[in-house]
Amino acid sequence: MLTIHIAARYRVICASLTLVLCVGCSDVKTYPNTLDKNLRVQTVTRSGSAFSKVRASVDIYRVDAGCQLAYEGTVDLDEPTRGIGIPTNRLSYLVFTFASSTFLGGTNSATSQETLLEPRRGYRYDIDVNYEDNIYNVVMRERSPRANIVRELALTDLRACKKR
Repeated sequence: MLTIHIAARYRVICASLTLVLCVGCSDVKTYPNTLDKNLRVQTVTRSGSAFSKVRASVDIYRVDAGCQLAYEGTVDLDEPTRGIGIPTNRLSYLVFTFASSTFLGGTNSATSQETLLEPRRGYRYDIDVNYEDNIYNVVMRERSPRANIVRELALTDLRACKKR
């Protein structure tokens, strides 16, 4: 009995140290998110199994005139609805990542969907981020400030930047 208790405590200590080391070495930085919240992200993640978990996040990049990316930060989509403020009248590149892990098998995997977005001043953007049973989808809509006109926006690859 004592051996099992010591082994369990050892596993907890090792897992904690591993987490601290991973967080300390990570290149992930939190997006400042200080601007007017012009994006409303609604997130649904369901792994389909009691033995796995799915996390969603969005990496936000500035896109310069030469279509080069500069990482600005990451927002964890760990709440059903999250407001995010990104600069208007400037290109941003959004990378939505779905990371799944299993508790017993220890396997990890990630997949992502990316898009260019140049939010217009005064407009609001609704983004639905869904991961259910290994099927993921991102849908963006633009909402006009003057009328209740909503249009769906296609996800745009970074290659479209060079064609502008």
